[in-house]
Amino acid sequence: MSDLADKLVKAFDDKENDINRWVWKMSNGNEVRMMDMTPEQLQHAYLHVLEMLNNKDPYHPGVQRKRDQVRRMWDCANTELLLRHILYDCNVEGLRTNKDLLDYISAHKQANNVSNSDTVDKIFNGLSDGYNRITVDSLLSACLDALPAFNKKLLSDKFILSLGIWLTEQEKKDLTDYDSNGRFRNRKDVIKERLFLAPNVDIRFNSKGLTYSEFRSLLRIEGRPKFSTMTTDVLTLLRDKVLLLLDQDLEYHIQKWTTIKEKLELVASQKGIKLNAN
Repeated sequence: MSDLADKLVKAFDDKENDINRWVWKMSNGNEVRMMDMTPEQLQHAYLHVLEMLNNKDPYHPGVQRKRDQVRRMWDCANTELLLRHILYDCNVEGLRTNKDLLDYISAHKQANNVSNSDTVDKIFNGLSDGYNRITVDSLLSACLDALPAFNKKLLSDKFILSLGIWLTEQEKKDLTDYDSNGRFRNRKDVIKERLFLAPNVDIRFNSKGLTYSEFRSLLRIEGRPKFSTMTTDVLTLLRDKVLLLLDQDLEYHIQKWTTIKEKLELVASQKGIKLNAN
């Protein structure tokens, strides 16, 4: 690391660790030093931070609650994929339908003293590690099409756009278009047009991003669809990439708000102020 980089890192660390330099951003966008805030302002800020972290309102959940929901959605996608894997890939004799699988599980539960809280590896051998932690109860729910519905609100269009797009060679050809004068059209404009996106939407090309096909399939998810109605490609995309990235994004925001919460608590303690959580 260069001397300049070392100095920048040190300056940042000094600011982060200096209680007199901590600031709170007000609702009007202005910043105020936490040490200059009144007891009422500190209390108001503290309650806001707790709400951002823990709010249980289903329409405006806190980031910790969102992360819990995202992880539940990941489990559901993985369970639905396991159901399809057993029925269509494993070639277990006599297993062709959900009813066959329900009967198979019931028989093995009785024969081997397996409970619904046990993991599926107590019944099925040779499953990949990614499936082994699924419980029998979850797999039974998938058989009965009783998994919780996917909550599209967790996966906002803004987040999908933030992932960026990286076109395959075939997609580049498919998205090649020309205007009335025969001039090559910007592919971003073509994508917006075909997906009915607003002209001012910011589309980023990113080598770590989604393919156009993946991008389109995510934007087309609406409302609260059942996992059983989603294609295997979409379920795999959610499980192996998108929900993991969303989990990381929420973890970042959890750490950010937790740090602010701890700073407010330290400032209040320094000023002899007691903050209330309700």
